[in-house]
This record gives sequence, C-alpha cells and structure tokens, in this order.
Amino acid sequence: MPPAATRSGATAAFRERVRAAVGGSAHAFCYVFCASGVILLDAGGHTDTLSSVLYLIVACVLLVAPGYPAVAVGTTGIVLAAVLLRGLPGGPVAGAVAVAYCAFLTAARITSRVRFVYLGAMLLGATVALSMLWNVSLFPAGGRLPVVMLAVALVSSWTWVAFFWMLGDSSRRRRDNLEALRQRAELAGVVERTRIAREMHDIVAHSLAAVISLADGARFAARRDPQAAVDTLELIAETSRESLEQMRGLLSVLRDETGRSESAPPGAADIPGLIADARRSGLRLSVRGTETIPGDLPQLSQMTLYRLVQEMLTNMLRHGDGTGELTVTDTGRAVTVTATNPVGRTGSAGASGFGVTGMRERLRAVGGRLDVADTGARFVVTAVVPR
Repeated sequence: MPPAATRSGATAAFRERVRAAVGGSAHAFCYVFCASGVILLDAGGHTDTLSSVLYLIVACVLLVAPGYPAVAVGTTGIVLAAVLLRGLPGGPVAGAVAVAYCAFLTAARITSRVRFVYLGAMLLGATVALSMLWNVSLFPAGGRLPVVMLAVALVSSWTWVAFFWMLGDSSRRRRDNLEALRQRAELAGVVERTRIAREMHDIVAHSLAAVISLADGARFAARRDPQAAVDTLELIAETSRESLEQMRGLLSVLRDETGRSESAPPGAADIPGLIADARRSGLRLSVRGTETIPGDLPQLSQMTLYRLVQEMLTNMLRHGDGTGELTVTDTGRAVTVTATNPVGRTGSAGASGFGVTGMRERLRAVGGRLDVADTGARFVVTAVVPR
C-alpha cells in the first residue's frame, strides 16, 4: 500500500476516533447531568421517593439511549414532563439538556417518519422548559412571562432543538455515506475478483485445451512419425510460453499500484493468431469474415471480441468433434460472431459452464448480447458486440 494511502487511512481512523469520543462525552455529560438531579433534590429540600425515582429513570434511560433511541426518547419525554410539572429543582435545566441530547439522538439514529413526531414533542418540551427556566430566574415572584419574553423563549428553544437536530442529522448522513462507501468498495472488490477470475479462466482454459489436443496428437504421431511428434511438442511449449506470458501480464496488473499492465491488451488484430493456434492444435476450422472487423472499435470492444473468439475456439477443442465454423459479420451498428460445431463424444457443449457465463458478463459490459443454442447434435453460439 502506498504511503499516501496509509496516511489517509490513519487520518480517517483518527477522525472517527475523535467523533466517537465526542459522541461518548456528550452522552456521558447528559447522563451525569440528569443523574445529578437527585443531589439537587436534597439541596432543595425535596426528599420524596417519587422525585428521586423520576431523575434516576431519566439517567438510566440515557444509559441505553444509543441502542434503543425510540424507547429512550419517548421515556425521557414522559419523565421530564412529570419533572417539570412537579416543579423540581433543576428541572428546566435538566429538561433543556435532555431535550437537546434527544434531538441529536433522534436525528442521528431514527430514520422513520415517526422521528418528526418526536421532533414536535421536543420542540414543545424545550419551549416549556426554557419558559420555566426564565420564569424562575427573571421573575422570582412567579409572575407570568410577558408576550415578548414568551416569543423569545419560543424562538430560543426552537433554535436550541434545531441546532442539535442538525448535528444529529449530519452525524447520520456521515454514517450513511461511510456505509455507502464501504458497500461500494465491497462491490468493487467483487467486480474485480470476477474480472480476474474471468481473465484467468479464458487464458488457462484455452491454453490447456490446446495443450491437451496437441499432446493427444503427439502421442498418436510418435509411433508413425517421430518428427511430427517433435514438432507438436514444440507447439505445446510455444503455447505454454504464450499462456505463461499472458498470466504474467495479468499478475503484473494485480501487483502494480496504478492497476496498469505493461503489455497492451489483446484486440481484434490478434484474432488471426488465435485461429492459427486452434488449427495447429488440430481443429479443422472454417473461417469467414474476420477481415471485416473494423479497426476503429473501442479497446474494450476489441478485447471482448478477442476473448469471445478465444472461448468459442476453446469450446470447439474441448467439446466438439474436431471441426467447427466461425463467421464474423459487420452490420455497421454491431459486429456479430457466430461459432458452430458438432457436439463431440462427451455429449456436452459447455452451455452452462464458466466460459459461457464469462462471455455473457463481457458482452453485458459493452451492451451486447449472447445467444446459445444446443440442439444435442450441434452447438451454436452467437455474440453481438455493438460498435
């Protein structure tokens, strides 16, 4: 992994630890603040059991708030309403702090529409709590708040709730974005593994099919024509070296940090070489129209054509009777490749194997299509690659 990526990952991890620490600190602050209400009760001379229980319920509910946000918000709202109505010491302050934390928690953890119901309840609770707080501090005689002060209390309380709501919503969006990035990275990994598996299958399957066919021919020719057997062994060595070189090119892409290969990918110009290799492997192949393949096709389309022809020839060698037909047609809008061969003694043309699956995936990537027909006697594959 490059140093820049390592530093970036370390920075992101540090930021997440800081955010977790801040969130944990806010949770601990709210818990301690509400738990301290029991002490305020003693300071104010309120020693009844119900009052102590109300504050302790809020403190305990905040302990489980991150895991059960809906339950925590609902229970806290009910209990704080009772605290405010009883006029307990510290009730308005504890209510304002708890409402702020519940607003953050609701926006951050609850995604259903019911969170807006909680928002309305919190706005009401914050208004009542702040009104009572100002009533106690500014008007100790207990007089009613003037209209102006009520309006200020309303705006201030709603701003208070809105601020923490936006903080929670920002936290939720950040968490959703991180999850989306994680899923995107996981999907990219799956796609890349599929691509590598497809490339390796095409390279290995084609070369092994050619080597097996050549080896069978060399075995039968060795008794009658030793020189022919030697020539065939040379072809086997050449085919193996070419396949090894392609595998090295593929592995170099995996090792290279930039993801670029040192060698150019195969294209339409390399298809005649595939046909020549198949014929040298013993396939009696009839070919028409390969010269009509346009040279201005995009690189991805050219590589797709190459891999399609490679897989078609591989199927002929593995599952056919040693004969086949390959036809290429350029309609102006698309290039159509049709491969036809009699089904060999195995009775299987490979219609459901990895090769056909790989061809479908390649064509899907360029907007093409694949038609496979297996009549039992003949196997026909038609691939359409858009221009």
